[in-house]
Amino acid sequence: MKKLAIYLLIIILATACGPVENPALPPPISPPFEYYGWVSVYYTESSYDLERMATYTNTAFAVSAEQVKILSSLGFKHIIYMLNEAAILEQMIKNEGLTVPDESQATVFYEDLLPDFREKFFMTYHDYLLQLKDGLITANVYDAIDVYYIADEPALHKNIYLDQAFLDQYADEFKQVFPDKKSTIAFSEIIDPATIASRPESGPHLAPPASLDIIIVDPYFYDLTGEKDLPCEKAVIQNWLYSENTLSNINWAKQFGKTIIVAGDAELKAGHSPKDCYITETYQILQEDASIDGLVWFIYDKEYNEGGYFTGAANDPALVRLIENLGR
Repeated sequence: MKKLAIYLLIIILATACGPVENPALPPPISPPFEYYGWVSVYYTESSYDLERMATYTNTAFAVSAEQVKILSSLGFKHIIYMLNEAAILEQMIKNEGLTVPDESQATVFYEDLLPDFREKFFMTYHDYLLQLKDGLITANVYDAIDVYYIADEPALHKNIYLDQAFLDQYADEFKQVFPDKKSTIAFSEIIDPATIASRPESGPHLAPPASLDIIIVDPYFYDLTGEKDLPCEKAVIQNWLYSENTLSNINWAKQFGKTIIVAGDAELKAGHSPKDCYITETYQILQEDASIDGLVWFIYDKEYNEGGYFTGAANDPALVRLIENLGR
């Protein structure tokens, strides 16, 4: 998936006319995959949108114990908890008495900032995991979570995930603290030399660690050249998902013999939704492949905004209804 800037928003719903009555929920259907849902993290309370999702999906994402409680109350089978990488780095920097760098201005290469970055990071990471586990147990939500999203596209963030040994240790450390939980990482890469020269924190894939349970790939309908305007032909779309997307594709994931979840492209780009055929064919193609264990649509939230270009599917109700009605 992409790096998510996660903000826990306080949302006050009020109108001069009082609360608006929502339409009746659609009848529930059985999800077509073991893991099927939306990436959605911008919520602080239960909502009609989440209730609708629960009628046709079984998987949802959380970034706090409060969100886990909400999802659990709605009956989601799988709750994927996202680790907060930024909090780990911030705490590590504070532990060293340094000023937290502003990454909005330039990429921070932490090994340059701290020569013993690897050692200091894993000390802080271990403490973070212990505190997280204790907090989830205290909040009585630990048992509701079965999967943890532990890293986001590490090959695009080699300023943090320095090398294969670093990523392996990172995944192993998680398993030491959470031995009874599954772990997942989204994988994407950049192999174009010119792009790597301008984005030196990026590079070719790091392999999924042996201790990792689930691989997420995100073959969105764009690449380094921009958006893809593919014809609405099943074979063309299938080739894009499985091999033609050089950033992330399904065939790469298949070589490791692990559970595979695909992040489906449901973003608006400059206010434009993906073609209907991208949505319907992605759904159908993956359903026909028994080796695909999950499909999560990225991303739902109206509040999501990346660079003023990528926004969430909830900004287009027709797109949401298209996905909601798949399989009905």
